[in-house]
Amino acid sequence: MMIVKTQIFNILGCLSFLLGLVGVFLPILPTTPFILLASFFFSKGSPRFYKWITNLKYFGEKIKAWDKYGI
Repeated sequence: MMIVKTQIFNILGCLSFLLGLVGVFLPILPTTPFILLASFFFSKGSPRFYKWITNLKYFGEKIKAWDKYGI
């Protein structure tokens, strides 16, 4: 049951991240909420993916600030 739960979180994290990337190029789709949502799902599903997303050049510092301060 736990494996299924982590797989679902990882799939949702990947989908959210992809939607965030699409939002970079399409102004009608917001980027930031999807990237933050992806970091939430990755924090629940995979420590490795969470570490990867928080170390990204453009999004990492903002995700860390959101996790720490909520801003």
